Amino acid sequence: MKKTLRYNYRLKPTAEQETKLVEFGAYARGVWNLLLSENMRRYRYDKAFLFYHEMAGLIRDLKRFDEFSWLKAFDSAASQQVARDLETALKNSFTKGRLQKFPTFKVSFKQKKLHDDSFRCVNNSNCIRIEKGAISIPKIGKVPIVLHRKLASKIKTSTVQTRHGKWYVSLTQEVECKSAKEVLSTLVGYDINSQHTVVGSNGLYVINPKVFKKSSNKLKQIQVQLSRRRKGSNRWQKTKVRLNKLHGKISRQRLSFAHEISCSIAKTSDIIVFENLNVKGMQQFNGKMVNDNVMGMLTELTKYKAELNGAVYHEIGRYVKSSGICYECQHEHKFDLSVRNFACESCGTVQCRDLSAAKSVASTGEKDLIANGILVRALPKPQQKSASKTKVFEQSKFGAGSEKKEAA
Repeated sequence: MKKTLRYNYRLKPTAEQETKLVEFGAYARGVWNLLLSENMRRYRYDKAFLFYHEMAGLIRDLKRFDEFSWLKAFDSAASQQVARDLETALKNSFTKGRLQKFPTFKVSFKQKKLHDDSFRCVNNSNCIRIEKGAISIPKIGKVPIVLHRKLASKIKTSTVQTRHGKWYVSLTQEVECKSAKEVLSTLVGYDINSQHTVVGSNGLYVINPKVFKKSSNKLKQIQVQLSRRRKGSNRWQKTKVRLNKLHGKISRQRLSFAHEISCSIAKTSDIIVFENLNVKGMQQFNGKMVNDNVMGMLTELTKYKAELNGAVYHEIGRYVKSSGICYECQHEHKFDLSVRNFACESCGTVQCRDLSAAKSVASTGEKDLIANGILVRALPKPQQKSASKTKVFEQSKFGAGSEKKEAA
């Protein structure tokens, strides 16, 4: 099975190339606004929207006029990708299962001081390729690239964007996933909380680095300096760049930490069980803590990495109780968030709250997977001497007509 993944690389364009990249980002924004205004006008006229083929034909017809000569300077494949994105956004705004609003116009960076323009190119006839430390982009040329890792396969598309004053290119490639493991021996449940980023039922403790909190004093100093500058002056612009770079550094530190933890979890566990957390609701309660703890990012990264390694990823229900349950007698307790260690009222076992929650998540996930028929508890062979607490599972194969195995 193949999976499409994105790999981000740093670009180091020259001054002329950077000017072209900025222009291409503005062209993509202009095509979006142009097609969106035409769709709104068409809907007011006959209550219908334009689809991709009609929007692509409109772009082709507008190139004949002198007022739209800038469309000729823009890559035609990139403008077609803008039309595809707009069609997807229009469909999602009217789909009942999606919670997306109607697409809006994209304002220029001069109005909101934003620098997040981007454009996407398609690799038609091998027009996007990497040669001698540079990537060739249609109508821009060969831009130097920091190739920190080798390409996994052939490039499908490339998205060029600027973040925090630096240029990046995102390359989509197809990666071959490992075959699913038939025998699974390790099942680990993971609990995510504010004090520790993640706690595993196997005894793994990862302390939250709190990158934003460590940089809060420096952020405050720069923000105070920015407030004292005259808006629009040269010193105001320099301070704004410093603030933007610091936010970019915090973002990269968070992403690097999430990749390290998710990679180690995906490689060391055959069956991975997490909680289905309501991250958006938790952000309203304490957004700084949730964002600094990479709660939502960690589960997303672990999920796709588990699929690449042939492991099983599962999330228990959002409203299933996991905290405050004794892992010895399964007695439930109720206490505040300030209580991190407790003694069981039934059996008297003193235990860590986070570790007991992780073991409860693992137990609930095991029951869910067996009940859904995804896993089957396998009996160890007589000649294999395994520990008494070791659990062995097998992937159930209903298509092959095999009977359900006996539970150990």
